[in-house]
Amino acid sequence: MALVVLAGGLLLFMNLVSNRAGDVTIRLGDERFDAGRVGRIAAEIDDRGPILYSDVAGGTRDIILNHLSEDPEAGWVAFEARRPGADRDCTLRWEAAAGAFVETAACGGGSYPPDGTGLQPFPVDVVDGSIIVDLNAQARSTTTTRPGATTSSSVAVSGR
Repeated sequence: MALVVLAGGLLLFMNLVSNRAGDVTIRLGDERFDAGRVGRIAAEIDDRGPILYSDVAGGTRDIILNHLSEDPEAGWVAFEARRPGADRDCTLRWEAAAGAFVETAACGGGSYPPDGTGLQPFPVDVVDGSIIVDLNAQARSTTTTRPGATTSSSVAVSGR
């Protein structure tokens, strides 16, 4: 019985939200991605090159993290792992000899510098020794809010 009450309350809430005026944006996952500790990640990039984090947001947003400084606390860049509008099969790869990220000829054969110029960037901060990539900075900067009534709902489960 309690499950039926809970399901009914959830359906009522979903109906109220879907009938609200205005746009509704649903975002799943964390807004900020902890890419690891600066010392370990800087050493890994120094040894093996930039790191591809596949699908860190739970969708189709693969990112590349690179370190462009001798100082482990500075010089961090993160950007989308393919050019805007490219298919997921067109993920860039690091070519150390060329010092650039490249895509296959089938994907256009483009080349991008180590800082990802020309690709969708993501802000990076070092917080308490951890590299934090802000995955939704662009969405927050383009989202507008309107003042309106605040609503809340609750579901009471009885019979326990």
